[in-house]
Amino acid sequence: MMISFRLKDDLVSEIDRVAAANGQTRSAWMATTLARAVLAPTNDDLPLAEAGRGRSDDPVRVTVRLRRAEVEAIDRAGSPLGLSRNEWIKRTIRWQLWDRAGELRLSPAIRDEIGKVRKQILLIGRNINQAVHAMNAANQPESSLDIARIAVPFLETCGELKTILHTARRTISTYVGGEVGYWTGTFEAPRA
Repeated sequence: MMISFRLKDDLVSEIDRVAAANGQTRSAWMATTLARAVLAPTNDDLPLAEAGRGRSDDPVRVTVRLRRAEVEAIDRAGSPLGLSRNEWIKRTIRWQLWDRAGELRLSPAIRDEIGKVRKQILLIGRNINQAVHAMNAANQPESSLDIARIAVPFLETCGELKTILHTARRTISTYVGGEVGYWTGTFEAPRA
């Protein structure tokens, strides 16, 4: 765990002097000194502190140092997904920590594509609804409409719609599967 805190310049200079005299870096000397202080026998009888501070879902700031090339790679990977650098890093870490995403939150690019497919399916549903209303109207005793004229094209269209809906289902499955695979590290690029 990385913990940050502020120190006055004169104290930092003293820490650096003592650390160098002991052949340690500033960080190593501070970690050793803190460990010695905390693990001292005089602290054995102190009451236990409550585990953690705050709730488990409270945001906690974490600082990570990366090489410039790594940050550029993150930006390149996140950009097509519509994710900022911070969002991409958080999603990557969360997917690696969880067996599966507790709630699948799709990247903006994938969500937009699925939204387009959803709109197409809604339009298909409206067309089916209109055709069924027309058949019901044609089926009324006083109707002058020819039900066969409506039903035959409708049944042909249903066959076409079945193919379109199966394709849409496969497309959505591909998008979601790709999203899950990307974040879990199991993604395989399509073979040419």
